[in-house]
Amino acid sequence: MIFEDIVVGELIEECLEAKSTAAREHKVALEADIEDVGATLRGDRRLLRAALANLVDVAIRSSRPGGKITINYRTDPSRESIMVVDNGRGLHFDDLRSIRDLFCRAAALGNYEVEEIDPSLMGFCIVKDIADLHGGRVGVRSMEGEGSTFTLHLPRRHLGVA
Repeated sequence: MIFEDIVVGELIEECLEAKSTAAREHKVALEADIEDVGATLRGDRRLLRAALANLVDVAIRSSRPGGKITINYRTDPSRESIMVVDNGRGLHFDDLRSIRDLFCRAAALGNYEVEEIDPSLMGFCIVKDIADLHGGRVGVRSMEGEGSTFTLHLPRRHLGVA
């Protein structure tokens, strides 16, 4: 891993550009809502770009034509959060439970039999691994029929702290 200071606006813009074709093909609007476009976070650019791309892919697949996906960035004294918010179909309770079980079982067992993993959840595994490597976590909030919010939480790095 190569940790560097990353301008959040640039990272999100790279993702918007990379996913614009897929969003257009699914007839979904893709936009950013960033409080401070010049804000920086510390991490591995390549891995964080992959995590964000995976979250956007999930949002695109679960969106209806005419839907909207927004990438937000927020910060507070303890963490930095990149959120992918969609107004799509939302996740069924069983899907949310599957995601939780996938994360908990992976941590408890250390591995899975390949046939046990729902292929549509593989993107979440990648995002969780990237969050773990950065000392962060992943959050999912969803209401069936109303959309979902997928959040990548990263610990806030203060000056002088690696």
